[in-house]
Amino acid sequence: MTDMIAELKADVLPALFKGDASAIGEYGGGTSAVALNDFSNLMEAGSVSALADRISGIVAKLSEADPQRIAKPANWLERFTGSAIERQAKYTAARKSLDSQIADTEAVAQRVRDTVAALTKMVAGHADEAHKLKAYIQAGREFLDENPDAGRVLDGDMEFDRPRERFARKLANLATLLSSHEMSVMQMKLTRASAVDMLDRFNETVSVLVPVWRQHTLSLLTTKHMDQKMVAEATKAHQALMRSLSQSLEGIEK
Repeated sequence: MTDMIAELKADVLPALFKGDASAIGEYGGGTSAVALNDFSNLMEAGSVSALADRISGIVAKLSEADPQRIAKPANWLERFTGSAIERQAKYTAARKSLDSQIADTEAVAQRVRDTVAALTKMVAGHADEAHKLKAYIQAGREFLDENPDAGRVLDGDMEFDRPRERFARKLANLATLLSSHEMSVMQMKLTRASAVDMLDRFNETVSVLVPVWRQHTLSLLTTKHMDQKMVAEATKAHQALMRSLSQSLEGIEK
């Protein structure tokens, strides 16, 4: 940054005040506020929120696939009314629905991976923009301090253009833009960290806990005689899956 400041003070700024003063408005033009809109546009696409919504839906559906729903022995009234069969049918339907939901959520998870990649590039881009802005601001302030008469209009002169005042105002605007960049970078880093954590938890859940859960639920559906150990293991797998999915939503604002 030191080299850039020296170059600005030696070449750009002297020419700015000696030449066409209208060019003052273009100082720092290499940095753009347009970059600040990229983050908002990316967040409006809603991939992170969409994944959070899908995971919430899976957690809600999991409550219908609780092993305890079919583990309880049917009494004579439930056998007579057929509610026991209906209960098992609902459990089976919930299990199949969950498989479909998890598959659909995988596609949304890929969109979040793409968002994380885009955020990584944006953080680097905004950091570069902030670096340039700091150089423009520091060079401008030092130039004004070292050249107290640059762009100054003498009292009594019939001159309506006041380059020094305009340039000072330009530096103030660049400082505001720098502050926005720094805030955006912080928001990007926080959002990226939350998204990465949610992806990690979801991937671990799908690759480790879901297969175990499927195995136990299938055992409950195919066995004719459920023992307490089988039900306990299925319930444990079910609760572990719900807990893991719920934890993946922590810190995400939908």
